[in-house]
Amino acid sequence: MDQLNVSKLPENKNVKQPVKVYEDGTFLAPLLNSIEEGKATLENIYTNALPMYEQINIFMRDSDRSLRRVLLNSLSGFNQKEEPQAALENIPAPNAPTEENGENGEEDTDEITEPLPPQKKYIAEYIGTDWCNDVWAFTEEGRPFSEGWTDKTLLARESELERRIDTQLGHVNRIANANKDVNFYVYVCTRFQETEIFGEIIKDIRVMRNEFSTHRFMMDFFAGLDKSAVNAYDYFKIDTVEKRLEYILRTDHHEAARGAYAIYCDVINMIEEDAPGIGTPREAFFDSIDGCELRGSHVWNHSYTDIVDIWEYYIVDLPEHTMYSNINGTGRTQRNLDRFESGKFGKDTFSDHYANFYPRPANVVYPTNNTGRNLLMLTDSYSWATGELIASNFDRTYATLWTHGRFDYNQFIEENNITDVLILQVADRILYDIQNDTQLDKVITK
Repeated sequence: MDQLNVSKLPENKNVKQPVKVYEDGTFLAPLLNSIEEGKATLENIYTNALPMYEQINIFMRDSDRSLRRVLLNSLSGFNQKEEPQAALENIPAPNAPTEENGENGEEDTDEITEPLPPQKKYIAEYIGTDWCNDVWAFTEEGRPFSEGWTDKTLLARESELERRIDTQLGHVNRIANANKDVNFYVYVCTRFQETEIFGEIIKDIRVMRNEFSTHRFMMDFFAGLDKSAVNAYDYFKIDTVEKRLEYILRTDHHEAARGAYAIYCDVINMIEEDAPGIGTPREAFFDSIDGCELRGSHVWNHSYTDIVDIWEYYIVDLPEHTMYSNINGTGRTQRNLDRFESGKFGKDTFSDHYANFYPRPANVVYPTNNTGRNLLMLTDSYSWATGELIASNFDRTYATLWTHGRFDYNQFIEENNITDVLILQVADRILYDIQNDTQLDKVITK
């Protein structure tokens, strides 16, 4: 229906800035930049069609949210689960005799233990629904949502997720077995719902529909990988709320700068076991761009402005290299750090800095490297922030995106002397193909 223009899916992208910026001195640079700006304007025409469209939309959303908060607060007493009385009766009173503290209720040791810190509790606020997700804002109880973060929960039933994992496993194992001359790796970029901590966070939140962690589904996926064909697998580990806030953008599913670097380290350490010539991860430092704020894809669709990301980037001393936006080696691309540092970034409320800052590293050449290794990545937009780093440990890296379409796997491996293959995709794509766009069925192995 979407392809036939009968019914459109919700637009999950952010406000777009020009895809290309031609530097001063480039032939016809002013004209070419005007064309790019015009294309971006057309993509965002709906926000410009009405005077104060954005401000009105945000105001209406905020008013609706305020009313919803009042309602949820008034109903909160009905939403709390009471402890069963029998369970309460079995809790020993202070200093009551137990097997541990002896007959008199006194401990048998003089050692004084520190009391455990009180367990933090969290609250959630419904932001909206995309076609396959509910979108939520989270924060610690007693703190404003502006100090919290946003995440999506899958609307699919657990039985549907299990069915989709079986389908994805079939594709991954088929591809892994198609060419045993290369090392084959799988890396899952987890969302917050894939973490075990997610179940702990939402156990006291009764406004949510999907009150379950999908961590076990990811573990089932890994268990089903054909270990005779898959050299190794790993995933983006987020086991605390603090890591969630540090490693993933607060308003988007994509990785923040520190998360991108963590994924890079995971991948290189995983592959280095079989290919020690690629070396170890490079050291990184981090800095932020003054005045550069991001409200990402979790909140853009719903005009939610309470939570914001301050744009941070990594600094890694990389050897000389060239990046192309096409897997065939055409279309130069680069990170736009210089442009961002000089203030030339989108100032709109929902400007997509992730898409505009990072390149599309579909073909990356490090001519001074001498590892003897060439990498093929079957990947998605997570590679925009990580691809340049991962490629720095190889001679040449090729990345085919989830939108690439039909891809002759073995022919490409043979023609480009590929030694290692990495599937790196976000969890809801590689595990469940929840948006039906993972394109693994387009990877031709016969």
